[in-house]
Amino acid sequence: MTAHVDGTGVQPFEEVYRTYADSVFAFCWSQTGNHSDAEDLAADVFASAFAAYTSAGPDPDKLRAWLMRIARNAVIDHYRRNGRRSAILARFFSGSSERADTDIEGEVVMRDEVTHVISRMARLRERERLVIGLRIASNLSYAEMASVLGISEHAATMATRRALEKLRVLCEDGAP
Repeated sequence: MTAHVDGTGVQPFEEVYRTYADSVFAFCWSQTGNHSDAEDLAADVFASAFAAYTSAGPDPDKLRAWLMRIARNAVIDHYRRNGRRSAILARFFSGSSERADTDIEGEVVMRDEVTHVISRMARLRERERLVIGLRIASNLSYAEMASVLGISEHAATMATRRALEKLRVLCEDGAP
């Protein structure tokens, strides 16, 4: 995507918001499992990002990673304030679950599957939930994940693969 820049060579923040709002919200939702909390957190993320945008001068090619670092910190602060742990991953499938061509029965089946995955996600360690949230809910590349987590791209790739494999095994387990 080609970013529009103003006379100073900086992408207008409104465009940054339009481009990344869904991704930030999806990540926050994946970490909290609560739509309302995710909306509040996403709003906080963009308020913080707006306040720091000009002075931080994030690299235009790394804006999403910069925003996800802010989002990750906002989620951590959220749990510190509320004194509870993450329930995680409410959005596990790419795209919107509110497609016009989805029938009621299909929607119920999908919600049951998501509920099943979320219940299994609760059994994962916090770090495993984090990498799955960044990769699946926010659709970050491994390089972007590495930047957010402060690790190498290879480490991000391996952590994600391990976490997804562990989740797959948990989901295949017949126990409630």
